Amino acid sequence: MTVSSDHALSAEEQESLDRAGYVIRRDVFDRAEIADMAVHCERLVGDLVRHRQGKREQYGSYVFDSDLINSVVIKWEGDTDYVHGIEPFAHLSPPLEAWAYDRRLIEPMRQFVGYEDVELFTEKLNLKRPRHGGENPLHQDYPYWIRVADEATEVATTIVFLDDATVENGCLWVVPGSHKDGQWITRTDGDAFAANEVDPGAYPDLEVVPVELAAGSTLSFGPFLVHRSAPNTSDHGRRALLYSYQPVGRRKMVDNMRHR
Repeated sequence: MTVSSDHALSAEEQESLDRAGYVIRRDVFDRAEIADMAVHCERLVGDLVRHRQGKREQYGSYVFDSDLINSVVIKWEGDTDYVHGIEPFAHLSPPLEAWAYDRRLIEPMRQFVGYEDVELFTEKLNLKRPRHGGENPLHQDYPYWIRVADEATEVATTIVFLDDATVENGCLWVVPGSHKDGQWITRTDGDAFAANEVDPGAYPDLEVVPVELAAGSTLSFGPFLVHRSAPNTSDHGRRALLYSYQPVGRRKMVDNMRHR
């Protein structure tokens, strides 16, 4: 698919997507723009967790706290008061929703998804606080979405990094080319949520490579790219916005939350 736009994928980027399964763009947003996003992210976190007395439940590798009043799920770092992530959030923050439709993000996503008209399926704010940010295990997005998206194969994600992402503070690690093999073998040694994770024992010789990027950069990929992230062992935070897109008119994650 060819999109007439200066933000569309170049031939080199399309080759990277076909071969490796992801596209990197550096310096997409400047310092002022990233600072604005970060302010709204921290405000959202503060508003959601202030005096929060919800019920925490562990599923797989995560500790969830479903805030059904606000139609959002808070992920905690175990039994601490550090937030690991928030999903979905666009309906709670008009400024962060507006950033998702910036042409620098929406134009290439048209090519990733394969449709001219695309919109958000879900949005995640991932937080790896200094010395507290936990890991995200090896996984593909597809198994998590197959039950909640109308067509999980037509969902693609762009990560906007709000801080420099390094090996020390828990950057993303990817398996280049893993998107070519469809759904990978998943775990059978945990609960139903853990069954969404890739079974590392089935792939003992994986090449997993770190993606270290400066704040303001983006990483985009489809539902089958295998990826993970390690804990933050540094004194520097690693915050990231994950915007996932799909064709217009389909069920969104927030719709599932409201139905609950």
